[in-house]
Amino acid sequence: MGEKISRRTFLRGAAAGTMSVAALTALGGCAPQGSSNAGSGAAAAAPNETAGGSYDVMAQMSSLNRNMTEGAVAPATPEEFIVKMGDGALKFAPGGDPLGITPADFMLNKPAWLGDAPEIADIAGTESCDILVIGAGNAGSVAALKAQEMGKKVILAESQTYDEYDEYACDMACYNSKIFLDKGTPEIDPIDIMNEYVRKALGHCNLKIVRDYAFRSGEMLDWMMEKHIPAEYTEKYAKTSNYKGNDNFSGECAGQKSFIGMTQWRDEETNINMWPFVIRSLHASLENLGGKVAWGYQAQRLVQGSDGAVTGAIFKDIDGAYQQIDAKAVIVAAGGYGGNPDMRLDLSDSMRNLAWAYGADRTNPEMIGGMGRDGSGIRMIMWAGGTMEAGPRAGMSIGKNGAPGFAFGGAWPCFGPEGKRVYNESMYKFGSNGYLDTFPDEQLLVNVTDANWETYLSYQGYGHETMDRSSDYMVAEVRANMEAYKTGKDGFPVRSFSRFGNESSTMWAADTLEELADIVGYTGEAKENFLAEVAHYNEMCEAGRDEDWGCDPQCLFPIKDAPFFASFGTTGGQPSNGLVMLSGVNTDDNYRCTDGSKAPIPGLYAAGNTCGNRYGIQYGTPTAGNSCGFALTTGYCAAEAAVKDLG
Repeated sequence: MGEKISRRTFLRGAAAGTMSVAALTALGGCAPQGSSNAGSGAAAAAPNETAGGSYDVMAQMSSLNRNMTEGAVAPATPEEFIVKMGDGALKFAPGGDPLGITPADFMLNKPAWLGDAPEIADIAGTESCDILVIGAGNAGSVAALKAQEMGKKVILAESQTYDEYDEYACDMACYNSKIFLDKGTPEIDPIDIMNEYVRKALGHCNLKIVRDYAFRSGEMLDWMMEKHIPAEYTEKYAKTSNYKGNDNFSGECAGQKSFIGMTQWRDEETNINMWPFVIRSLHASLENLGGKVAWGYQAQRLVQGSDGAVTGAIFKDIDGAYQQIDAKAVIVAAGGYGGNPDMRLDLSDSMRNLAWAYGADRTNPEMIGGMGRDGSGIRMIMWAGGTMEAGPRAGMSIGKNGAPGFAFGGAWPCFGPEGKRVYNESMYKFGSNGYLDTFPDEQLLVNVTDANWETYLSYQGYGHETMDRSSDYMVAEVRANMEAYKTGKDGFPVRSFSRFGNESSTMWAADTLEELADIVGYTGEAKENFLAEVAHYNEMCEAGRDEDWGCDPQCLFPIKDAPFFASFGTTGGQPSNGLVMLSGVNTDDNYRCTDGSKAPIPGLYAAGNTCGNRYGIQYGTPTAGNSCGFALTTGYCAAEAAVKDLG
């Protein structure tokens, strides 16, 4: 552009309808002339230098439609308005001019947590393979074994030692596997599964990766069980959650579909999660087929050729020596970044801004909690030219406040601090409770049901908020606990259905609703509200329509028969990502990591929680355990893609 167009001049042109969208786009490319100068010369700061600049934020105040049109008169009739609008084309302004904020004062293309790839020269040893897999969790273990089985020489590198190895997985959702179908579970249309996940992601996902999961997760589970997991382990430990179905569940609730397909690996006597042991069978199979597991190998960086192709990685072994593994292809399955406070803070806009919404310091890593892997796999991929998926980036259960669930699961009427019901309980959710995250701290929340609790559960779906009514040994114990209920403020223990091990949770019981109100802490007006609200709720249940919050009619459960049960707690705490983060690096449809132009980086693949674009804005549970099921399936498919590319 020959001369700078002022914002006022531009606005006048836009108001006259003289600029097209294309012209606006072009203008946007040259309008921030001031900011382009701010990135050079004395005003520029080094990427990690603190500049501490001062900026006139009031300069960005809009002057749109403020004395810009002399003699302007508001239209008094529709006809006058139509005349004023002219050709009706959409007219808008581009916003204020940038303030020239330097990167050191705002956001960094190379944040401190990323830094530079380490320079390593003293390599103690080198070995080679066709495919190197980094990380022996769900995705990596499957990827390594699948690639070895397909005829490639594979090395699986894991930072943990063999004797200390542990694994995060517990629930794993894999659809249409034989272990379910052979027990009579109806086959599910994978297109329905795929579309439900895409809907929950609001389309903000890699549809091919989601499709692979919907269509091939059952195949992957069958492959593991039939070929690589000893039959005695499957017979003894594999529990097919809800394979019998819930007798009265329609398959859809509040417009959300729910599917049978979660497998757990539990020892019935101890209720311990056995998968961290069973997965070792995959490592044994890998070695039996000629592959290798390099235990105690902590990945340091990827190796790239002059053409940018990834040709291996450098590791630090348990003795502190550097070892290099050369490979024709590398699959990074090193998990996410939930255990890295700095990466959580910078990358998880959902967590950071939830903390800020509560007035917390969103620049302080201690303001947002979490757990998980250290993000080293993601860092290595970014050093090699990879990019993170776009936000919003949420954790598995990003949030601060949640409803106090019952020990055996389920979605129940929830009452707030004033004794009034607070939301639609039939909207199955796992992750942020959204509306509840607007509540201040120390607000009482109470879940309530009555003697018909198990009948009501039979109308609910198969997400995390449910009870596995196929696990007879646990159902029997929960029934016994509930039958042995004790009234009063001390409560009584009930087996915690969603946890492993012999854990219990406290529930409370009363013979009347008045007594229950006293136990949970409702007094005065709040108690009166609670009793009136229950009566009103029961009337809506009888009518079959929730006029207040829109609960699905099949989940309108009256609270009428003693004994009455409650679980209660108060809001508060800190935002947390839960078990894992949901975001990872960008890949193409074949799990090849991509650069900023979306071109694949030769030789580099990602799987599991390192792989991005699976969930979009938030974790959803059409079936509990889909994060682990997703990870297993991405490892299976990434191995196939790498083998195919190698030929």
